[in-house]
Formats: sequence, C-alpha cells, structure tokens
Amino acid sequence: MRRELAVHVPAPVWPAGYRLAPFAIADLPALHALLALGYSLGGGRVPPFEDWRAALLVDSGFDPALVFVAQDARGAVAAICLCWSSAFIKDLVVHPSVRRLGLGEALLRQAFLAFAARGADAVDLKVEIDNPTGARRLYERAGMKEVA
Repeated sequence: MRRELAVHVPAPVWPAGYRLAPFAIADLPALHALLALGYSLGGGRVPPFEDWRAALLVDSGFDPALVFVAQDARGAVAAICLCWSSAFIKDLVVHPSVRRLGLGEALLRQAFLAFAARGADAVDLKVEIDNPTGARRLYERAGMKEVA
C-alpha cells in the first residue's frame, strides 16, 4: 500500500494518556516483545531477540529517528511504528489491549510527516490481504491505497 505525501497529512492526534516517546536502545526488548505478540496474532513471527536486534542495528535502512514509539502514562510501550529510511513502514504494531484508540493512526501520521520532511514523495508498506487485525482498514483510513 502507498500514501502519497503531496496530499495533506494531518497532524497526529494522541489519545488521552498516550504520547510519542523518543526511541532508545534500552527499549529494544519491549519493542521486540510487542512485535512478537503482534506478529503471532497476525500469523507471522519475529526472530529471537538477539538475532532480531543484531540484524536491525546493522541494516542499512535502519535509522533510529524513524522508530516511533507510543507510550502510556507509566512509560510502557503501547505501540510502535518501525520505518526504513527508504520511506517504507516495516512494522506497525499496537498492543491488543489498546487497539481502536487511535494509536495506529497517530503513528502512521507521525511517519508520514517525518518522511514528508525528508522530501519523500510517498510512503509504502506491505500488508497481508487476509490480515485478521483490521490493519488494511486502518491504512485506508490514513489515506493509503493499494498499488500493483
């Protein structure tokens, strides 16, 4: 799916009690745990932590400034949007207990704005056509369209 960035991107709206937090290497275990949970519910899997961490940190597309983390009032990770520098959203996961609050859409908007500021024309992502989490509806609400 793709979101053209020439079209206005609204500012993120963070649900009450949640905020965008700066990415920190110390957050990697919590991010991995949330990704593993999200992928397991969607029919996929994430490599073991050490393998995932090592691959992430040396990937040429990894940029810590493009890891968007939503935290709750206690500082717990509630959602994550991990992007590659090529204007690609690699992972977007919202903890099942806080879905449908608007965190996913806020993170998408944050990513869109970050890439627009970097001069990207569009942002892409891949999603399974039969993803059971309703991800496609979220992406469409955020202005993403299917591409061939």
